[in-house]
Amino acid sequence: MLLPLSDQNAAYYPSHGYDSEDEVDVAIHRGNWGIKDTKGARWARRGKITSWGPNMGEWEAEERTRKRINLLLPQNKRSPSPPSLPHLSHSPSPPLVAPYPAPITQHLTYSSFVMDKSVTHTFRSNLLDELETATNGLIEGEATMKRAMGRLWQVMSEDPEPKSVEPPIVTKREDEEIEELSEQDARAKRLARAPDLTPPIHKLFLFHNNPSVYGEQSHFTTPESQQGNLERAMAVMRELQDDGREYVERLQEIRESLGDVRAHRNGIWDMVRERAVHELQDAAFEAAG
Repeated sequence: MLLPLSDQNAAYYPSHGYDSEDEVDVAIHRGNWGIKDTKGARWARRGKITSWGPNMGEWEAEERTRKRINLLLPQNKRSPSPPSLPHLSHSPSPPLVAPYPAPITQHLTYSSFVMDKSVTHTFRSNLLDELETATNGLIEGEATMKRAMGRLWQVMSEDPEPKSVEPPIVTKREDEEIEELSEQDARAKRLARAPDLTPPIHKLFLFHNNPSVYGEQSHFTTPESQQGNLERAMAVMRELQDDGREYVERLQEIRESLGDVRAHRNGIWDMVRERAVHELQDAAFEAAG
């Protein structure tokens, strides 16, 4: 058995009985001093978890060899780098100038202007027609929403209580019976015969007797809270309807603007074509003369 300081303890714990003649001489050297170079020596190094031995050098050599072999092996391919824009790598973003060269063609005559393909594509493009079609589709979609909102307001304005078709039967009363009625009874009967002026929307969404839906009273079901929630909901519905109306008005303005732009573009194109035709005719007359 070896102690951490590699001192023999056979004198302290003999295995075959104790004999004074077999006592081991007291070691002169203390600790690890002087025995580090002997064969099979093991001693602890500062900063290491386990004791360092003679095989440590071989293990370090194997690790260095393994690292060199790994460096010689082909490395795994990395994922491709993201694409980069060369014109933005060394220039401010957005660039001060366009990344493509400016057009060098300067039209000095109407005929060259009409013959240019880029000009023809600009004046004969279907972009305005597509924008107008998209605008009409949005307006038609809002029309469906408008009809749904109108139907909702119509339903909420109708009285949910069924009305009796047959007129109420008024029994003839004797004068004596009428005189016998007290003033309170007469007032109560007049109020009972009076029409109900409660708005239909309150009849639909408010509970006057305050019965809880879940069978128990709650502060959320008080008449004041119910009426406040109903008014907020109606305000949101009216705001939504106003936003839809304003949205349709803006779409109509955009459609009118597209029509004006298309009319101006077609007028300019027709004028340029007429002048180009006159130029070609004049050039033909000069060549013939």
